[in-house]
Amino acid sequence: MNKQITISDVANYVGVSKSTVSNYLNKKYHHMNEETKSKIQQAIDELGYVPSLSARHLSAKEKNKTIGLIIPKNLSHVFDTMYYPEVFTAVGEISEELGYSVLIYTQSKRGEKENMKYLMGLAKSLVDGFLIFDLSPKDRYFKELEKNEIPYVCVGKIDGYDDYNFVATDHGKGVREALEYLISLGHKKIVLASENKASVVDEVRRNTYKKVMEENNIPFNEKYCYSFVTDGISLKAVEYFEKILHEPDRPTAFVVPANLLHYLKRAVKDNHFYIPKDLSVIAVEYYEVYYPEYVRFQNREYTKIKSVANKVSKKAFQELVELIEDPEKRFESCLEPVTLEVGRTTGVCRQDE
Repeated sequence: MNKQITISDVANYVGVSKSTVSNYLNKKYHHMNEETKSKIQQAIDELGYVPSLSARHLSAKEKNKTIGLIIPKNLSHVFDTMYYPEVFTAVGEISEELGYSVLIYTQSKRGEKENMKYLMGLAKSLVDGFLIFDLSPKDRYFKELEKNEIPYVCVGKIDGYDDYNFVATDHGKGVREALEYLISLGHKKIVLASENKASVVDEVRRNTYKKVMEENNIPFNEKYCYSFVTDGISLKAVEYFEKILHEPDRPTAFVVPANLLHYLKRAVKDNHFYIPKDLSVIAVEYYEVYYPEYVRFQNREYTKIKSVANKVSKKAFQELVELIEDPEKRFESCLEPVTLEVGRTTGVCRQDE
């Protein structure tokens, strides 16, 4: 079966942007030189490219100044963590600043094909582009948006895959810094917990955990790298932390999302341990504005990595608006760095003393 030729193939063949080819197809080439126009037409003829009718229609529609915000599952899950309150705050602020409206779309269980059909309908009538949250490692549906020249930006980085528009937190860097710091303190039995199993964040963290352990000649222990599902996370988190602290060869350090700190705190207290004397704790995705009561743990400030979800969401939104308003813009994906802040919840490993 022959590969379908896309606008990207034509652009790569000529050595110009997709937007330039799109402008040519839609006869918006009054500022384009004759040589470029000739090369584009030659590429179309040689490659056998047939312009998509839907793409032609979409590129011709008037701008509505509305962004479609795509989130998974349904709205009942968006407050399972503090991530979406942070995201919605950021998107609300930047959309008002830039004069855009926001339409929230929750993906249904009908399947990728049906979801995409609905998104294409939105793009034809209501929205100018899509901001996509909570990718899974296998997600590629957004490439259909790209093929049809619909502006999009994904908030999330798929490990090992770069051929798409993304703005994301550098979760790999954050986990690496946390683990290497704990290892420098003598810790080898380190739990890395995640609260969103099967997400791109979970995959990046898990892969980084394995790499860092291998680089430091520490055997990988599956039970120390644990991912929860969002449904019923409270009971599962309490059960896991209680169980792992009862192990004969229990861990000496934890790297956990701030949303799980109170479950860990309960298990630590029930087992009569003390931080950092018995256990070191590093909080990741730390939303200080939402966790004032957790800023101190037994009067000790957390060692933490603060969330940059607010900054990432605003940057992604702004980049998407620029794509919408300037079709010639070349998108540059990026990872927003995070920094480990050493507090008083980490200390030298003393388990063997």
